[in-house]
Amino acid sequence: GEDEGVSMELCGGTHVDTTAEIGNFRVVNETSSAAGVRRIEVLTGRAAEELVETRFHVLDEAASLLHTRPEEVGDAVKQLAEQHQALQKELAQMRQKLAQQESANLLSQATQVDGFNVLATQVDVPDVDTMRQMTDWFRDKLGSAVIVLGAVVDEKPMLVASVTQDLIDRGMHAGNLVRDAAKLMGGGGGGRPNMAQAGGKDAGQLPAALASVSDWVNANLKG
Repeated sequence: GEDEGVSMELCGGTHVDTTAEIGNFRVVNETSSAAGVRRIEVLTGRAAEELVETRFHVLDEAASLLHTRPEEVGDAVKQLAEQHQALQKELAQMRQKLAQQESANLLSQATQVDGFNVLATQVDVPDVDTMRQMTDWFRDKLGSAVIVLGAVVDEKPMLVASVTQDLIDRGMHAGNLVRDAAKLMGGGGGGRPNMAQAGGKDAGQLPAALASVSDWVNANLKG
């Protein structure tokens, strides 16, 4: 019987008596042309045959590259995707370990200001997430501290700052700090009193932005 929920009509503008007149029939795209109206794009006859031939050729090439049979390409691609995901996870773990090692080497650069630590330094990391992880690690190691890390990420200078609660009570504000420092790099940013990030346009001014941290701390410190 006919399903009342399905439209059995298909009009392509050119009518034929039987589908045999158009030969092979391949749907290549489907879109919505209006509310409740679907638009399909098809190839027929020789054009449909050429499409099938092209896709078989692509499938054969993929099978050759994957060193498998065409009917096993799907499984091979799935396996590659799983391997890629595992390698990405392993790479992230290695980056984290390297970041921790670099962090340990940079601890000695912290300076004492009125009984707390100030650390403003440039690090070589691939992304802002790693910078945040490093600031967390420094905060745990240094205790009462103002920490500002700078790095060039995707050719742009970035700053990430962290301030412990006891120093927030004394006028320190991570968002205001990175906002002012980023101005030296032609950028801006901000965030919470305890954690913030900012970016700039001129990577050559990153050292100057980091060098400004100490003066900013001294100028804004209360109590």
